[in-house]
Amino acid sequence: MKLLNRPLTSGRGTRLAAAAGLAVLTAASSLAMAGPAAAAAPADAVIRAAHFSPTTPGVDVYLGSFSGASSKPWLGGVSYGAVSPYQRLTPGLYTVSMRPAGAPASTKPVLSWTLNAKSGQAYTVAGVGADASVRGVVIRDDLSTPPSGKGRVRVIQAASRAPVATVTATSGPVIARNAAFATTTGYATVDAGTWKVTARSDNASPTVSASTAVDVPAGAVTSVLLLDAKSAGITLRTVLDSSSAGTLPKGSVPAGAGGTAPITLAVSATTIERQLAGLAALILLGYGAVLLGGQRRRYARV
Repeated sequence: MKLLNRPLTSGRGTRLAAAAGLAVLTAASSLAMAGPAAAAAPADAVIRAAHFSPTTPGVDVYLGSFSGASSKPWLGGVSYGAVSPYQRLTPGLYTVSMRPAGAPASTKPVLSWTLNAKSGQAYTVAGVGADASVRGVVIRDDLSTPPSGKGRVRVIQAASRAPVATVTATSGPVIARNAAFATTTGYATVDAGTWKVTARSDNASPTVSASTAVDVPAGAVTSVLLLDAKSAGITLRTVLDSSSAGTLPKGSVPAGAGGTAPITLAVSATTIERQLAGLAALILLGYGAVLLGGQRRRYARV
């Protein structure tokens, strides 16, 4: 038997090889173009809830799509002065509602308002005010990193016993001047360190005041809460909003997608690589089978 001195691929085999290579390149190009766009899904918003109404008893907080889906329980038994941790939320339009703690979901909400959660933004949703003036608000939070060696501080004024108050850091800046009850100030940038902060009512008789030590780490964002004390007067408490850039919550609010939230599909680079490898293997195996069959037929004819 004489072995034929021919190239491994015939003319037809060459065309198959070219077609296989073109298929792999085309698939690779398509997946490479689709991959980044799919992987770049919009970032979540982050949200937390707070209770800043001294005359309102504990509440359960609900969150639901604005599109008409029923609200789902989010937080239970939230009392005055409480601030929940941040949680992730799919961007979209939502309805926030508060019902008396322990009341059935069918109970009419004490408060109900709208949140338009945008990608990459942070929000505090809260009930504020007193008596008949209680309302729901959305507070925009800035969790971006302060300048090097600095921290940012703001005041959430939730003390009805100090209708207007000024908050000052001893030997430091005025953080809030003439801050009205049920309002939130902008952020003040201060040197990192521990500051003694004093809040004092303005134009009130008798004057009420409170002081506390506020730790401001470098790179941190802090909210100072001005609240009615339990028995009389006012008190100060701090909440660390963000300790550094990239500090993200792990849990998600069980509310589903918002009324305007797009449906996205994230595809990782690893997934794309595996798809390409599998596609290439299938094509090459098929091409190998064609070549092997052709060789066997040629050998059989010799």
